[in-house]
Amino acid sequence: MSLIDWLNKKLSGDNSAQLSFKEGEEEFAGLNLKEVLNAHLAWNERLKNYLNNTSDEDLDVHQIAPDNLCVLGKWIYGPGSAQFGKLAEFNELKQTHKKFHLTAGEIVLKHNEGQQHEAATMLKGPFRSLSGHIQLNLVRLYASAN
Repeated sequence: MSLIDWLNKKLSGDNSAQLSFKEGEEEFAGLNLKEVLNAHLAWNERLKNYLNNTSDEDLDVHQIAPDNLCVLGKWIYGPGSAQFGKLAEFNELKQTHKKFHLTAGEIVLKHNEGQQHEAATMLKGPFRSLSGHIQLNLVRLYASAN
């Protein structure tokens, strides 16, 4: 299934569709989509383990909350902005990505302050939703640019 087919299924409400890449679809304007999507999807598991105290990571809010430190963020504020900055899909991605990182940072902060229930609620709700929206926004940008 191509990225565009996956996007169309997701937008029609079919959540059974699995994201996959045809040859040549992984690279997009200097960004490896598969790598970026997998990295952002992995955050759910990383945060879940952190909240369950089963993580070996010492997550630092100052490294998580900024949206310009990860591969996607560097692309968004660099070559992505130069090439796609005028597209609505790009700006949606940029805003969603910013909220994603701020929410991840807030989850870690709440956990560190002893607010485990609040942190877990944010992980299951807003954070999971933002993670899905990053996928959709990236593929929408890909579709719009192609």
